Amino acid sequence: MFGIEFDIPYPGAWFAGALVATVVLYIILNILERRRQGRIERFVEAKLAPRLLAGMHAVSRKPMAWLTLLGFVALLTAIAQPHWGKAMREVRKHSRDFVVLLDTSESMRAENPLPNRMERAKQEIAALLDRAPADRFALIAFSGAAQLQCPLTLDHGYLRTVLNSIDTDSISMEGTNIAEALTTAIDLLEKEDQDAGANNKSSRAILLISDGEQLDGDGVEAARRASSLARVFVLGIGDPDGATVKIPAWMERYLDEEPHQSRLDEDTLASIAVAGGGAYARSRADAWDIDELHNRFNTLTTRDRSGELRQRMLNRFQWPLGLAVLAFAAEGIWLVLMPWLRWLRMRKRETNSVEGGEYASNV
Repeated sequence: MFGIEFDIPYPGAWFAGALVATVVLYIILNILERRRQGRIERFVEAKLAPRLLAGMHAVSRKPMAWLTLLGFVALLTAIAQPHWGKAMREVRKHSRDFVVLLDTSESMRAENPLPNRMERAKQEIAALLDRAPADRFALIAFSGAAQLQCPLTLDHGYLRTVLNSIDTDSISMEGTNIAEALTTAIDLLEKEDQDAGANNKSSRAILLISDGEQLDGDGVEAARRASSLARVFVLGIGDPDGATVKIPAWMERYLDEEPHQSRLDEDTLASIAVAGGGAYARSRADAWDIDELHNRFNTLTTRDRSGELRQRMLNRFQWPLGLAVLAFAAEGIWLVLMPWLRWLRMRKRETNSVEGGEYASNV
């Protein structure tokens, strides 16, 4: 509106509240002034007040109220962070890197937790993306083998599209090889360090999401190697008591397999987290698991990305803030001047009385 933007959430509701606060302040100032006038009238009869209180006019106090209101409104405007006018500014990006390893083995079809482990894992990743909008993410899917599905990117929309397309058939090789997934992450991060010419371990994390049924490789040793490049965090999906992995109906005619039990192997996953210098959490129906991991992620340092010049609106909060300071200062100055103004009015009244008396005696 009028080329002005305000850096506050829900500006409409904010300004409605500011208007109500201003009206309430105006009412309070009027009530205080009436009470003051009432106290004076209790000691001085209304008809005698102009004589006994010469120079004390209620009109002289009105500027104080208007200056208070002006300062209050200007202060609220400064808090709203008004922006107008544009200039070229360098935008620096501060972010961390997360490499997500998503288990796509057949055991992720188990319907514990509901709707199944794969869908719950996707929900957890989406929740993490919502909490880290400025960070780069990469996605590696694995079962018997591992494959980079999305390189490190700030484009979370693209990552979500890739994530939604992944299922338990994304990797053709059956099995669960956590070590292979960690090795793929190591290769990715080593290439990043080679391109950057530095090791950025302090700003990076690997997040392994799995039920922990490791059929191939040594995940603990791989996590130990990965710890030199990033901290390894683990999110367990499933139930330690086990759940039945059912074969999809459309595959029953091609495969002669019986449903089998799949259990969350927390001991293996916790060992991987310890070896990788990170932490382990089990997926829960509430957001506690993501909250816990996010708090751990906050211990990572952020890294400056290459800046770019963009045309940005300028924050002009200094103008209304300066007006608020002037208004409150003027109120204080007016309060100091009021006794002098009363004295001048009294002198003028005395002079007029003397001149009027001389005129009457001459007549």
